[in-house]
Amino acid sequence: MIIGAPKEIAVDEKRVAMTPDSATQLQKLGYDCLIQSGAGLHAGFSDAAYEKAGVKIAKTAEELWQAADIISKVRPPETAEVKFLKKGKLLISFFYPAQNTDQMALIAKQDANV
Repeated sequence: MIIGAPKEIAVDEKRVAMTPDSATQLQKLGYDCLIQSGAGLHAGFSDAAYEKAGVKIAKTAEELWQAADIISKVRPPETAEVKFLKKGKLLISFFYPAQNTDQMALIAKQDANV
């Protein structure tokens, strides 16, 4: 099972949902880890640091969203990202369902999980 963390696209968001250290812990539990290139830069983590931790680097957001079974984000997905959530995918983020009812309805239609 692959856990992926895309680059946060919200304006001024500097956090990343997966650090090299957290990826190491997830791998010890049997998960494969994937991160979008540049996702950790604003938080102080280079792609090389992730590679050193055994994390595979996805060149694009679309590549990451397609490959990952579980997507870990800090912020709720932007509308452009919601289209990538397909049947069987699991999103872990600060989603705020009551504030994101339109996105929640779209995700439900796509048979994905939040």
